[in-house]
Order: sequence, then C-alpha cells, then structure tokens
Amino acid sequence: MVVDSLVTTTTPHDYRPNLSITLDCFAHLTHKNPQYFPNPEEFDLSRFGGNGPPPYTFVPFGAGPRMCPGNEYSRLEIHVFIHKVVTKFRWETLLRPSQGLPIRLHPHHKP
Repeated sequence: MVVDSLVTTTTPHDYRPNLSITLDCFAHLTHKNPQYFPNPEEFDLSRFGGNGPPPYTFVPFGAGPRMCPGNEYSRLEIHVFIHKVVTKFRWETLLRPSQGLPIRLHPHHKP
C-alpha cells in the first residue's frame, strides 16, 4: 500500500523535508506484530471476536479511499456460501460441542 506524498507547511527546527518522497506502509508488519497479535504465527480466530483487533492493525484489503473492492465481494461470497450450505444440506454433529463441533453434511433429497 502506498500512502500519498508527504505535504507539510510547518517545519520544526528549520527542517525542510523533501516533498517528493513517498511513504510505503506494509500491512504485513502489523499483521505479524506481537504487540497487537500475541503468537502472530499461530492461527487463532478468537483474536477477531468481540470488537476485533484495534483499527488499522489488520487490513487484508487495505483501508481508506483506495480500499480493495474485493472486500465487499468476499463478504458477499461468504454469505452466499453459508446460505447454500444451510439450505442444501442436513447437518449431523459427530461429537459433543465441548469437544469442538465436527459435522457431517448430507445433501437434501428432492422429492
């Protein structure tokens, strides 16, 4: 993700920055930062529960006006997928919920 060029009108201590520089921001640096995500190499969905991570610490689709349009498309895709699984299959739980919730899906038979 590339941030717009730096623009400033104030110069502390007579420092004149080069206004043609470009700031690069790498989302991977915050995605793997243990300050925001304990054990960042471990898959842990619970870190996204509740209010989720702090703003702009997990930005898989970018942020702001240049956010990837795939963000809303992926949200739509997961809703369609869940609808199809719920309406087209009968669910059979294999274990008690205290041990996780593995399931077996059986297609509904059309009469």
